[in-house]
Amino acid sequence: MASFSLQLLTSFLALSLGAAVPVDHMLETRDFAAEAGLTVTDNYNTLFRIQRQSGLSQALEARRRIRRNKVVPNELDEDPDGSEDANIFANGFRQNEYIVKVKIGGDEFSLVPDTGSSDTWVVADGFKCLAPFSGLEIPREDCGLGTPFKGDFPDGKIDNINLNISYESGEYINGPMGFANITVANVTVPKQQFALVNVAAFQGDEVSSGILGLGLRGLTEAFKGNDPTKDTIADLVNYSPFVESMGTSKVADPILGFALSRDDKRSYISFGGVPPVKTGEYVTVPIQKGTFNEKTDYFFYEVAVDSISWNSSTISQEATNLPHMIVDSATTINLFPLNVATAINNAFTPAGKQQEGGLVWSVACDAVPPTLNIVIGGKAIRTSPGSMTINETASDGSVQCVSGIGAGQPNSYILGDTFMEEIIAVFDASNKKQMKFAQRLD
Repeated sequence: MASFSLQLLTSFLALSLGAAVPVDHMLETRDFAAEAGLTVTDNYNTLFRIQRQSGLSQALEARRRIRRNKVVPNELDEDPDGSEDANIFANGFRQNEYIVKVKIGGDEFSLVPDTGSSDTWVVADGFKCLAPFSGLEIPREDCGLGTPFKGDFPDGKIDNINLNISYESGEYINGPMGFANITVANVTVPKQQFALVNVAAFQGDEVSSGILGLGLRGLTEAFKGNDPTKDTIADLVNYSPFVESMGTSKVADPILGFALSRDDKRSYISFGGVPPVKTGEYVTVPIQKGTFNEKTDYFFYEVAVDSISWNSSTISQEATNLPHMIVDSATTINLFPLNVATAINNAFTPAGKQQEGGLVWSVACDAVPPTLNIVIGGKAIRTSPGSMTINETASDGSVQCVSGIGAGQPNSYILGDTFMEEIIAVFDASNKKQMKFAQRLD
């Protein structure tokens, strides 16, 4: 009798405490994703952040903002007075970069996942490294590129086609194109077109071997012929880039998810859906078309911005009637219209200092940033305070850092990593052509 009573009591306690009942903490997040037409996917990889080394070309940052007919000058001119601030920005300009592991054929490479470009390329073994302006051959290590691709294209070379990307900074890359199976985050795109760069006038980050181009077809830069010096816009041949090929090959929906963070353990990229990160509700907006060389197409992941507001203990301001902005995973800072960038940097405590050239600001590394909200599709997206100051840019012994807010040029305003950190940014390259954003809650 005692044993029976004890059994009943044990059963009652187990039911009362509910200790064995699992709780799905992602249930609401999955519901929010479903409402936005998304799924939470297992096809995701961790991203890791690297710091660009001191002394590398400032154009490393600028070149990702320079596409055909989209020119941003080198804004980081050296201050003639040789001040500490000038040294930070002219000689020791160090920023962050996200890296993903990508398998091409049978080998793995570290590539920069770039939503601001569409061509995937890897440096080839034995490539020629050139000085950008003189064209003189220099040691390969001076190009700062990672592990090279050895051998030929696994699935064949394309005859009479070359990749030719030139940058206003004077940097450029060239190389033949071909095919290989490309795998990232458990998604393999068969026979994806990519380039093996055999000529590089380029300054890399000492880690990445190239770029994983995640942009749209309109931005691809393949040209007819084998001599890049003879390429003209009439020779341009657009092709299916990686994200589009995901959809056409039916290996995954042509959707990217970025969950960036200053914490390496919390940075993810996903393919075909969104990573398993707790979020609030999504806002959905259309990608905007652009017109270049008399052609109207989808070139960038460009969105309309309703307003930008910033508030400090003494300042409360808002900007409206704003231009469209490009969401670019490979640009560290945001690039706003000059008047907006100036006002936001003035709202730091203490206020930021505009640098020579006028497009970047220094702020005290321990400055208190204003609260920054960017309204897209009627929804305010809060910028993480920790992303408003790029602490890694301080030179040894310095207390000055780069502000996360800079000024862009017309047609080149950018929502970079400062915006993308601590949110989920979804790039839908399907026929819907949409961007979706949600605040992270994890």
